[in-house]
Amino acid sequence: MKGGSWMRILFIRPIITERPDFLEEEILKQFAAPDTIIKAKHLEWGVDSIESEYDLVFSAPFVVKLAEEAEKEGYDGIVSYCFVNPGVDAAREAVSIPILGSGEAAVNLALNLGRRIGIITILPNLLPLIRKQNQTYINMGRIMAIDSVNIPVLGLTDNDRLIDILFEKASQMIYKDEVDVIVLGCTGFGGIAKGLSQKLIMNNLNVPVIDPAGASVKVMEAIIGCNVRHSKKTFMPPIDKIRKLPI
Repeated sequence: MKGGSWMRILFIRPIITERPDFLEEEILKQFAAPDTIIKAKHLEWGVDSIESEYDLVFSAPFVVKLAEEAEKEGYDGIVSYCFVNPGVDAAREAVSIPILGSGEAAVNLALNLGRRIGIITILPNLLPLIRKQNQTYINMGRIMAIDSVNIPVLGLTDNDRLIDILFEKASQMIYKDEVDVIVLGCTGFGGIAKGLSQKLIMNNLNVPVIDPAGASVKVMEAIIGCNVRHSKKTFMPPIDKIRKLPI
């Protein structure tokens, strides 16, 4: 961390996209401390959305390369800005500065706010992957329900309709599965949590709603502020060898 209390965080958007990075920065800055510098950067190679294991594999190598560049550029922390955390563990081996995925951040924040978590993501295609990544918490009885709104990430354009669908899914989880925290399981839902939370409260369903955008910012700020980083006992540096990528 440089310059006293301020910190620089790079949010890697693990997709190829024509949507300007500054639009994501505007969402993220709503959650950031005044002296936190937020920068977003998308990939030049990969996929235009991550909705499967297949997409995850295409994205991960380029997330790692951007993470390595970010460390050289002096960033204090990195977020792989996607709920399924592409490239995070590999990047932890490659760099020394802290890195986390948005899914990790959101779930870990939720664990501090309730005992029975429900996750709502975009498509059924992602349900097996989210279950796999969170199997420990499922086995512990902390994650009780995982569902989707059945809308692809590129189709998340109507916020009013989206809040209605999310409200229906969240209500089912609260009543049926006795969920007491809702996690929005896609960074494409960034900025939606407030509207969903208000609708739940209006219907006497007062449970916290975790925005993966906000969780990513605040958890990374906490990691940097506490001057800690991932364990190099677990995330050991890669062994030198020949590796080739098309960049």
